[in-house]
Amino acid sequence: MENAYAQALWNIIKGGKEPTEAVHALHEQLKKSGRVSLAPRIARAFERIAARDHARNAVTLAVAEAGHGHHGQKEAAALGIDVADAIINIDPTLIGGWRLEARETLVDASYKKHLLAIYRATTNA
Repeated sequence: MENAYAQALWNIIKGGKEPTEAVHALHEQLKKSGRVSLAPRIARAFERIAARDHARNAVTLAVAEAGHGHHGQKEAAALGIDVADAIINIDPTLIGGWRLEARETLVDASYKKHLLAIYRATTNA
């Protein structure tokens, strides 16, 4: 039941209503129906929904060295992906280059990818 309330709250907020207004309206509705005790469980369910949505829509840019993120940002802009709030990670497994993961899209411009492709091509020939 708390999942349904949390999902309804999420949809109302995504629809454009102010979060504080939506929460107050939900609280008033819970009071009227005598279900105020559900509020903590609704809050936890809402957190899970928000975390799932954030993971689905997060933009992650992995770079080999600090300062190399600008190449990936240019590529993302060319693809129409907003990288203003991108998470930039330094990945020690990358030899050089970068990897951009955003909304079910992966752009791999790392040296590691190219070296592995060369290795596979030479060992399978």
